[in-house]
Amino acid sequence: MGRVVFCDGGLPGETVRVALDIEKKRFARGRVVEVLDESPGRVEPTCPTHRRGCGGCDLAHATKALQHEIKRRVVSDALVRIARCAPDDIERLLGTPSGAGDIDPYGYRTTVRAAINDGRAGYRKRASHEVVAASHCGIAHPLVEDMLVNGRFGPAAGPEVVFRASASTGERCALVDGDVGDVELPDDVLVTSRDELAAGRRVSMIERAAGRDWQVSIDSFFQAGPTIATALVASVAAAAGQISGLRVVDAYGGIGLFGGTVASTASDIWSVERSGSSTRDARRNLAELPATVVECAVEEWPGVAADVVIADPARSGLGKDGVTALITCAARRFVLVSCDTGSLGRDVGLLREHGYTIDSIEIVDAFPDTSHVETIVGLVRD
Repeated sequence: MGRVVFCDGGLPGETVRVALDIEKKRFARGRVVEVLDESPGRVEPTCPTHRRGCGGCDLAHATKALQHEIKRRVVSDALVRIARCAPDDIERLLGTPSGAGDIDPYGYRTTVRAAINDGRAGYRKRASHEVVAASHCGIAHPLVEDMLVNGRFGPAAGPEVVFRASASTGERCALVDGDVGDVELPDDVLVTSRDELAAGRRVSMIERAAGRDWQVSIDSFFQAGPTIATALVASVAAAAGQISGLRVVDAYGGIGLFGGTVASTASDIWSVERSGSSTRDARRNLAELPATVVECAVEEWPGVAADVVIADPARSGLGKDGVTALITCAARRFVLVSCDTGSLGRDVGLLREHGYTIDSIEIVDAFPDTSHVETIVGLVRD
């Protein structure tokens, strides 16, 4: 009695029958095999690939309103339970997730990573290595879905492929782990391999987001789509406040998205990014601004004095080393962009230990139909 059971496929308030896959002393994991008492927020997923087992859209069986409530609860729990914030403070700051009116839940992804099996691209089943061939993908941009569904791959192409398209120019490219000669895609798709990139080949496209054009290389990180990038820029700008004439550090700066928008009126911009591909893009994208682009792991960067720090780390978050590096900037304002609620709670807790207090919280529903969420937290220190 009292053991926590993590259950795939259930919704809050439901009574379900669960088949357990993993059993431990303190918890178990399982999947719903029958819904006995259904939530009014449950809907039937329409995607045929999802119905055949694709593990990507793990909240496709919930209404958008219920998805927003689930994400709000998860973020609130992380900040209260892990970061040790006062529940009343979080409830006061935490609103309904934004983005519902800006991010179309269909066709928003312009970058997709897929597995290859039996000559087809597809997605893995949840908590499994088994691949479900994609016959349709509602969240993929049509230019990407075409490559995903109609592409064919021989054994030498490798186990995975990345598809990327520009919603603004129509450019398309694909990156495979193996031999490009074993790939069949439309003639307009530029296909390259990781070995070719390692040998010095450069493959990039132009995408438009947040009111300007960006160079994005095939192996550089970019948000899942331009509408998501635009929504995040607006949220980060609101959290950062007045930035004109200030020195800004854009940590984990990627291709320069926040440096080239939120910090565009700063007197001095420091963009710190470990990826060589992303830093090459950032140098081009920030060429007209007073920006210094540093190719370095944030955790190893010596730091500079700054007024504002913007940090958009990977899912693993800042961690103790990232926080230790960035507090050397002694910035009065710190904007944390997090795509994982567990690391969000830990990182906010660490920043609070260094004297920062939460000033704003915004949840951006950047990934409709999934449990993933972007949270932008503005913190200040006297």
